[in-house]
Amino acid sequence: MGAGHAKVSNNNIIEYLQKCPISILDWQPEMIQEYTSCFKMVKVKAGEEVKTVEKNTFFVVAKGGIEVIAILPTIQKKTDNIREFLCKKKQGDMVYIPSVKHLISESNKREMSSREQKMYGVKREHKNILDMIDSVNIIANQDSSLLMLNWDKYKTFEASAKEKGGLDVAMLNALMQTNIADYLARLPFLKIVPAGKLEILSSMCQYELANQDKIICKEGEMGDKVYMILSGNVKVTASPGTLGITTQEEPARKPQNRRGSVMKQENKLSSADPFMPNSKKRDSLLHQLHKMGNSMGKLIKPGDETDAALAAIANAQKKDSNNTIELATLNDGEYFGEMAAFIELPRAATVTTTSSCLFATLSKSDFRSFMKVVPNMQNSIEFMVKQHMLQNLIQLKSPFLESVSIAKAHGMASKSNIESYKKGDIIFKEGDTAQKFYFVYSGSLDVEKTKEGTFQVVGHLYPGDYFGELALINDNPRLATITAAEPTIVLCISKDHFHDCFENKPDLLSEFIVRMNGRKVELRVLLDHKRSREAFVEHLQHEHGSENLKFYELVKHFEKNFVYMSDDEALSSAEKIVDDFIKPDAEDCVNLPSKIAEVIIEAVKVHDLHDDTFSKAKEEIYNLMNRDLYQRFKNSEAFDNLMKRLHTYEDIDVDFTA
Repeated sequence: MGAGHAKVSNNNIIEYLQKCPISILDWQPEMIQEYTSCFKMVKVKAGEEVKTVEKNTFFVVAKGGIEVIAILPTIQKKTDNIREFLCKKKQGDMVYIPSVKHLISESNKREMSSREQKMYGVKREHKNILDMIDSVNIIANQDSSLLMLNWDKYKTFEASAKEKGGLDVAMLNALMQTNIADYLARLPFLKIVPAGKLEILSSMCQYELANQDKIICKEGEMGDKVYMILSGNVKVTASPGTLGITTQEEPARKPQNRRGSVMKQENKLSSADPFMPNSKKRDSLLHQLHKMGNSMGKLIKPGDETDAALAAIANAQKKDSNNTIELATLNDGEYFGEMAAFIELPRAATVTTTSSCLFATLSKSDFRSFMKVVPNMQNSIEFMVKQHMLQNLIQLKSPFLESVSIAKAHGMASKSNIESYKKGDIIFKEGDTAQKFYFVYSGSLDVEKTKEGTFQVVGHLYPGDYFGELALINDNPRLATITAAEPTIVLCISKDHFHDCFENKPDLLSEFIVRMNGRKVELRVLLDHKRSREAFVEHLQHEHGSENLKFYELVKHFEKNFVYMSDDEALSSAEKIVDDFIKPDAEDCVNLPSKIAEVIIEAVKVHDLHDDTFSKAKEEIYNLMNRDLYQRFKNSEAFDNLMKRLHTYEDIDVDFTA
């Protein structure tokens, strides 16, 4: 049997519509009467299928409940291998078939590819799943009544409503044509949740209206929900000091459009490093640190405590300013405050509407209830949250994470844990055995040290800082006590995983050395550190000495890759170095002793090349930079500013070598 039509009064339809989301709009009596005339009632018995479903069907479940089923063919389109997607709708729910099909499409792309590779040995990306959906069926799971929209009548109503005014037609369309589950699927930590589960979560969401120029959330206030923009626009602003986006050396960021706070990235996650016993991991890290900087030998030795992070520390000063920086503009389909659904977190920015807005919101309490429904997905969702937290730290210019690629950050996320502390909680005490390495995500911490019999605050930690690394490298006790000065959230990495994360990564290890050694840091180490190198390059440009570093780094590249080059490639590379830097008439001629230059020119001329052909010249230029250009750099204001931005430990009131 098919579905049957039933006559029903407009007053009854109004009663049913009051139970669905469109009731939050400001309706005039005349307007609601016109709107209800666009619907007709369709009654369906339990188990029956609605036969009037079209591509753009929209309906409201007035009574009972229905199931929406999509038929998806396999790669071979055999009838015995079809897939079914199921979501349930209850009284008051609205269904717009194009939105349902879009959600099904997005949530099944990766799953279909994986399944087909397993079954047929064929792997491909399904970008056209939306077109592959054979049909969408609506079946009543109990005796039900549906309010089916007549689109021709609705278009007439829409034109009339726009002409008369008094009703926000854009918001009405957004309410009717939006599937909240589709918006939830865009949240970074929910991308892995199947569409059926997202439908459950969407039923927990609420709709909220806001007029223009209304503050939706305020910087510093505790967040308790995530907002998805169904209609309208908002701007995101923050005070300069909060995010550290302006300093005397770094200009303010320009306003930019973005999708929520998500950073798009295409890199695949790197695999974990091979397991090594603890002692070998520690020895390997120590060896690399010694190799990278001779002065580390004086800092890292048995009995020393140099808990670098301790105070990672005398760092970013909070700025007092009434000015705000516009960070982003967000529009329909975008979101903000997403982390508030998962962790207790103060808002990092203020969000203000720039037009009338319609939001779908998900509260933290409802999200926690949802997690109880899908306990098997909790670990996967938490991993996505940790990825997102590290990406946010990178985006907000964490001094350390600026040199970390997103792929490396994702690797760290897999090995990290989220920890929350209340004001006054002690993270670790002076003298404790080191077990973890920490990133500060939100809040602030005090660094306290026993001095002359009294407990004194010697530094502070803020979002983007890290602490606890050197005690892990040295395997020594903690040098100071770290206490939460306010509610604080950290990402921590255990001792075992710390070695996995940083082993064989000189760009990360160089950060530790530069910050510990400060003005005593060797030029070789400084050149391995991204931000330090950038500052030195800028100095060389002012000093007209850029050719020296270019030559030095080209030779290093030649030596490193010589074994992999063909004879022709090696000759071509060597000739370019000679032509550009060594010949007397070279445009960027470096200051080499004539004897060294002549030997190299002759070796290249007769094709007598080895990996050490340029080694004496390289050391000569390095020594020249080190004793002249580098010393002038260390005496410059630019170097002072670099040390301040890196928060080196020279300014911390702690004796690291005692």
